[in-house]
Amino acid sequence: MAFSHGSNSDISVDAANISVYTDGVTHDRSVDTAETSAFGNDDKTFIAGLEDGSFSINGHWDPTADATLDGVFDGAVVAIIYGPAGSASSAVKYTCNALVTNYSITSSVSDRVNWSVSLQRTGALTRGTY
Repeated sequence: MAFSHGSNSDISVDAANISVYTDGVTHDRSVDTAETSAFGNDDKTFIAGLEDGSFSINGHWDPTADATLDGVFDGAVVAIIYGPAGSASSAVKYTCNALVTNYSITSSVSDRVNWSVSLQRTGALTRGTY
């Protein structure tokens, strides 16, 4: 079994690799369900529906990262490439298109300036390799 350290992760948004400004990625996936229970059932039954997904990405603020993230906060669909174990040849990658739904910059007197971005997947997710 091959394990990987999170520091090896790789993330690109709209063809811009932002890995060097990123210290957290959450890739959520879900499937809608529709209830099919009927009279006489003792337990609920369900069927699978449509897949859904989102990304939450965060890191330390930098003017270069800000230019990229501010530039994609325009309602356009952007490409996401996420490699949880890095981008070496044959490493697993997830690719999809997404809409940026939130971009936040936070400052604190006792900490670095941070950013976070939320993206809603639109369309299919593909699992492949680099």
